[in-house]
Amino acid sequence: MIPKLIHYCWFGPQPLPTTTQRYLHSWRQYLPDYKLQLWNEQNFDYQTNPYARAAYAAGKYAFVADVCRIQALYQQGGIYLDTDVQMVASFDPFLHHHCFTGFEQGMNPYTRQLTCNPQAGVMGCEAGSALMHDIWQQYQQLEFNPQQLITINQIFKQLYEQHGIILNNQMQEIPDYVCVYPSDYFMAKNAYTHELNRTSNTVCIHHYDGSWLSDSKHTDQIKRLLLNLLRTTLGASNSQKLIALLKRKLR
Repeated sequence: MIPKLIHYCWFGPQPLPTTTQRYLHSWRQYLPDYKLQLWNEQNFDYQTNPYARAAYAAGKYAFVADVCRIQALYQQGGIYLDTDVQMVASFDPFLHHHCFTGFEQGMNPYTRQLTCNPQAGVMGCEAGSALMHDIWQQYQQLEFNPQQLITINQIFKQLYEQHGIILNNQMQEIPDYVCVYPSDYFMAKNAYTHELNRTSNTVCIHHYDGSWLSDSKHTDQIKRLLLNLLRTTLGASNSQKLIALLKRKLR
């Protein structure tokens, strides 16, 4: 059984965002008998892992959290949550798994293609999980390169391909390794537009707040969301006309 233990991470000098307190409230509301464990510089020795040490020195704290979450899950078991995840139900029905996680899916507004990928913002396992061991081994060997960042999702994708898991947003299970659920269970939002897709299966909602992004990347994310909102509301042609008009007015 997966223990009733929630892991979450926050590294770096910035305080937890105020929105995180609202999400934490939902954790306490729907998971009242679960222990919450915050990991940070005080209780995770990032210096012992070369990848985490280099990521911390570069100020890429989300990549430190990637290493921390895998170590915590592998050693202690439990459930990991990103700090922008809102609970709407309990994880109790999933505790029988050796390991569980899910997909994220979304319609890319630029290519108009539906894409499905692994996600690492919500996942749980028993201590000693085979999947977490395999990912931990990757981080023991991986070299941190700030010019060519490798996300934890990419590592998941590589392992999924090796074990025959298809990125099709359908539930798939490899006994004693992992059970992967469709995106509406743990993400419940379009990975690109962040449009809500809550269903009767939804246990939690990943809000994609992007608190780990640098200021410039965060600004770019907001621009993309606003552009997609305009296109959805006005249509591609009219939104382009409005953008052109605004550009002329602001010169």
